[in-house]
Amino acid sequence: MRSIVVLLALVSIAGAGAGCDGKATASDPQASVRKLERSHEYESCASSADCADGLRCFDLTCRRSARSNVGDYHAARGARLLARGDAGAAIDAYAQAEARYEADHLAIPPELDCGYGKALATAQRDHDKAELGARVLHRCLMGAPPGSALHERALASLAELDDAGLEPSHLAVDKAADVYLSRPSASPPSDKVKITAVGEPPPAGASFVAITDRVTAGDLRAPLVACWQRYTEATKKPVLTVALPLKSAYVDSGYDDEAGAFSLKLEPAPAGASGAEAEATACVRASVESALAQIKGVRDAFQTKLKITIE
Repeated sequence: MRSIVVLLALVSIAGAGAGCDGKATASDPQASVRKLERSHEYESCASSADCADGLRCFDLTCRRSARSNVGDYHAARGARLLARGDAGAAIDAYAQAEARYEADHLAIPPELDCGYGKALATAQRDHDKAELGARVLHRCLMGAPPGSALHERALASLAELDDAGLEPSHLAVDKAADVYLSRPSASPPSDKVKITAVGEPPPAGASFVAITDRVTAGDLRAPLVACWQRYTEATKKPVLTVALPLKSAYVDSGYDDEAGAFSLKLEPAPAGASGAEAEATACVRASVESALAQIKGVRDAFQTKLKITIE
């Protein structure tokens, strides 16, 4: 009987020791371990006590509570615009969101970087936007824990920049790279290259259409695409835009019995361009100049810039 009583007493003492930790203080090593094990941002939680400092548990996920309402509004507007296919307006909205967070002296949430980066990646035909998109998406990748939905979204958006020349080795370390699009971009087949020509400002006369039609005609396509290919290889930029000053003026024949005619002339290009830009402009100019001499039936005087875009 005595042995049974002693055994019960020992079990009671052991149970009490297992049920509470009288040394669980701020300086206790076990308490520190438990603190380190608290969930980080975007990791799972059952309550806010499971989350690291500065985070609260929302929908079983640790999220930061320091938010900019105005910044989040612009981000929501950006997501809505991107869903409607308006990438340009979405990019502007996300840029406003990030600027607002900075103005409010708050850290930019990774999900905001992810949304902004996706919008920029959508407009990747613009080299500068694609480069910025890669940088912003890398920030999102670094801020999202591996395995999270946000981490997967960042990787999916970064993969969209592969054709733009993204070098994946830049993502190997949690540090921003100087340049992300360091590989040659994938050039579309020549038959997929688009050539457009407009006047800036648009001439009032009806005969300018004959000029734009001539520039985009089949026989000019090959030399213009060749100009574009050399330019993209040198700059890694997928779009070449050249503005050529163009003037149409009436030239008197000098004879009383013979009417004059309108003459097309490319004015000298403004100084300042150099390198690949200057070479591309000269290449396009040489191709177009000979074609303009073949245009007949111009009946309007005007002065404009013939803006040619090859992409």
